[in-house]
Amino acid sequence: MAAVIRRTLRLPPSPIEHSAEARSFAFLAFAVATAAIVIYGQDYVVPLLALPIAALGHVVSHRERNSKRGLWRQVLLVTLVVAALFYLLADSALALFGGVLPQANFAILLVAITSFDLKTRRNCYSSIWISLAILYLAAVFAWDYMFGAFMAVWLSCLFAFWTGSHLRRIGSAFTTPVRPWLLSLGSSLLLGVFGFVVLPQPAGSPVSPLVVSLPNFTRFQGDIESPALPLVQLAGDPTGATSSIDLHFRGRLGDAPVMYVRTGAPAYWRGLVFDTYGDGAWTASIHGYRELSPYVPARLMPPQPEDNLGTFVQTFRILRPMPGVINAAYPMESLYAPVSGLREDAYGTFHTPQQLRPGQTYSVVSYLPNLNAKVLRQDDVMERLPDHLGTYVDARPLSPRAAQLAEDVAGSATTYYDKVMAVTTYLQRTYRYDLDLPPVPAGRDAVDWFLFDVKTGYCEQFATAAALMLRSLGVPARLATGYSIGDYDPVLNQAVVREHDAHAWVEVWFPHHGWVPVDPTPGVSPLAATRFPSHWAGGGIARLIPHLAIGAPVAALGSLGVLGVVPVALAVGLMVVLAYAWLRRRRFGVRRRVSPGEIDLLRLYERLQRRLGRRRAPPETPLEYETRMGPGQLLDDVTSAVNEGAYAGRWPDPARVRELARGIPAISRRRL
Repeated sequence: MAAVIRRTLRLPPSPIEHSAEARSFAFLAFAVATAAIVIYGQDYVVPLLALPIAALGHVVSHRERNSKRGLWRQVLLVTLVVAALFYLLADSALALFGGVLPQANFAILLVAITSFDLKTRRNCYSSIWISLAILYLAAVFAWDYMFGAFMAVWLSCLFAFWTGSHLRRIGSAFTTPVRPWLLSLGSSLLLGVFGFVVLPQPAGSPVSPLVVSLPNFTRFQGDIESPALPLVQLAGDPTGATSSIDLHFRGRLGDAPVMYVRTGAPAYWRGLVFDTYGDGAWTASIHGYRELSPYVPARLMPPQPEDNLGTFVQTFRILRPMPGVINAAYPMESLYAPVSGLREDAYGTFHTPQQLRPGQTYSVVSYLPNLNAKVLRQDDVMERLPDHLGTYVDARPLSPRAAQLAEDVAGSATTYYDKVMAVTTYLQRTYRYDLDLPPVPAGRDAVDWFLFDVKTGYCEQFATAAALMLRSLGVPARLATGYSIGDYDPVLNQAVVREHDAHAWVEVWFPHHGWVPVDPTPGVSPLAATRFPSHWAGGGIARLIPHLAIGAPVAALGSLGVLGVVPVALAVGLMVVLAYAWLRRRRFGVRRRVSPGEIDLLRLYERLQRRLGRRRAPPETPLEYETRMGPGQLLDDVTSAVNEGAYAGRWPDPARVRELARGIPAISRRRL
């Protein structure tokens, strides 16, 4: 039994790879993946050292391909692989050479070490597949269309390796028709250029600065200080720490990118939350927090919301120094940040020990709640608000004149949703958005000055007016700050978030859905809920499918509008074609009866080729193969039987095949 198991699990022997051209393309595939790590991962030390080592290893492996593996060389290679593993652990913990992509560095070192022992074709394929893993790690940091060129070159190397290996196997030179190759290359290039022009693209993707440090092991010291957002400019602490947002003036925001967000669905990237308003400024009244590890699993997070459609992943890459706040789509299911620890404040925002530095990345998995007018309208007013929501209905800072305006705007609305939409749409339609405003005059209430005097404002003033007006109507509301979607590209599934995307909006409490984002700023959707992309060609729906729960595919198709019928029509058409083909084959198809001798003879022909040490190449006929292998009575008899069966339909009976098979043990194994 043990012998049977060993025979079953044992891989068949792989032939020695003699093709120098094929080996060259295996190394080129590794070089392409390493170049992608250098360009996109901005990791330089290990890739630049490993490339010449791998090149030398390929040369040594090709020269010694027919030699037996020495014991001490194997021991040395194993020792180096273990050392590379220790390097992975040390680089992950201590960031020896940057720590940006320690897994990629380990894979690069693994290819460089094993390149000295690439004897067989299977060894070369293993090296190529590891280079594919390296290319995949580079894709995490690839934020432009040019990564497609790396992928195309890598695939070309894989195809060229396969071609060179098989041409060497049949003894043919590594040549190819030039004209078809040029025609194919030119056509692919033209199609790529056409697709690049037609498909939507982001406004720009500036190169981020060189950074050689990612892990941050500085621990928290003291209490949390809500860092100043780029939304405002406040004097005081030189580090920018503040716990308020003042509506009396606003800082200037430029066009410089602050972060990239790789995401399957565009969303508002929420940061800090403020609950108390007075004297023209928002503050956070609750200062408690809990400490958590860098990875926060779902079991430590609040339960998923009602009517949840699934989850989607976001990967954030920081491009400039930013406050130590985890901006993300809410509600969150889990998150990971490469720091020593995290703190979660009373409003659900996560803080890091220090500022986020350029080059740092963190990942968040967020829920996709089903927030639409029909669902929220059914979420009616509670008879009694919970005690913890008392702060969020405090409308004392609102003047009687503004409170009366809120009553007039709400009219006869009774549900939370109707009141929220009445106030939000009124502000969007009545007031104008403008950043070029003078400071609020001394002694004037900032909200009244916005509502009744200038009737023009920026997002903080719109959000503040909406929050206080809703509070006066008995609707719990608070101010949320962070960033709007940014320049979202549905083809790359990424958003370029810039300074001027810093934003403020309102979060409204619904009894069964928790805090729901609402945006009263003109020109945007009042209900700022995360939705699937609306473009079928570049919507990234395939990236979301693994994370979806029951009901989410329907929502995804629904977001396509009229195009939603396209996938359904394609599926129905495919089913009809398959059903027609099956019925036609069943009704009209004629199956050729296979003789038992035919199967036995073809199996014998395969055994004979293995015994002779060379298989018949696809272009070779049996007679050409017989001529190349030289004279031999058994090969002559088997070749005649194969030709007679294939061309005349006269296959030998099984007894004749067994008689021919008795001659195989007498044949000495030959190699080319």
